[in-house]
Amino acid sequence: MRISFGVLVALAGAAIPAARAQCRPGPNSNEAKLLAFYSVPIAFSALDAPHREAAWHVELQAEVSPVPTADPAIEHASECYTASSQQHSRLTRVFARPRLLLTLPLGLALEASYIPPVQIGDAHPHLGSAALSETAPLGGFGPFGSSALMVRAHGTVGHVSGPITCAQGSLQQTDPEAACYGNTPSNDRFNPTMFGLEGVYGVASRGGRFEFFAGSGVTWLRPRFEVAFTNLDGVTDNTRIEVNLTRLALLGGATLHLPASFALTTEVYSVPKDVTTWRVGASYRLH
Repeated sequence: MRISFGVLVALAGAAIPAARAQCRPGPNSNEAKLLAFYSVPIAFSALDAPHREAAWHVELQAEVSPVPTADPAIEHASECYTASSQQHSRLTRVFARPRLLLTLPLGLALEASYIPPVQIGDAHPHLGSAALSETAPLGGFGPFGSSALMVRAHGTVGHVSGPITCAQGSLQQTDPEAACYGNTPSNDRFNPTMFGLEGVYGVASRGGRFEFFAGSGVTWLRPRFEVAFTNLDGVTDNTRIEVNLTRLALLGGATLHLPASFALTTEVYSVPKDVTTWRVGASYRLH
């Protein structure tokens, strides 16, 4: 899988040879919009229809989703830098992660995911996510044998580091006043911290082969971005960008249960203010 978080290069516009300590752009700034845009694929949303299982049910899951390309209109810094430019690096084409689900007594369930600090391309991801949910079974109707309602809290922490503002191809040694004046790529860090609440309603066909679900929720985004670029004059730009945002999210999908305890899920996940994407999930029931 070819992963690079260079798509966030435009977040800072360009690393310039003047160190700045901190920048808090407004919620309508390009910096805030771009951070929110690339937080969407990372959000740890529900991946299948809610159904109440017996305690200590264990399920291995995996999800894959394409990372959309941001509108060029927001790929220029608008508040945090006096010099900005649009740059292009290797884009993140796919985001993937493993997941583990463990059911608990009283209809509770615990989900977890961890991406270790292993280099993938030029990026060093180190991300963890967790969720706690409670499911209440409801009656069946028509062609549906059962239905359920789930309330779920989720969170994601960690970071992705790498040459985001000044990748190898963006370096130049001719103009000290221009962006990326140096011979060593930056080693920037993006922290996509977020927490959220979701409500998901699901129905299952009679026999349980098919499940359908839809839901909505609210996510509190606390992304942070820190530049780490030293130019040829020895000046280090360590600008830190901080934004606090709240986003409404919508989701819906379908699950197909296969023989031998396997299942496949497709899901549409949308943050209307930022972007709509989709996910594919696979699961295997261990117990």
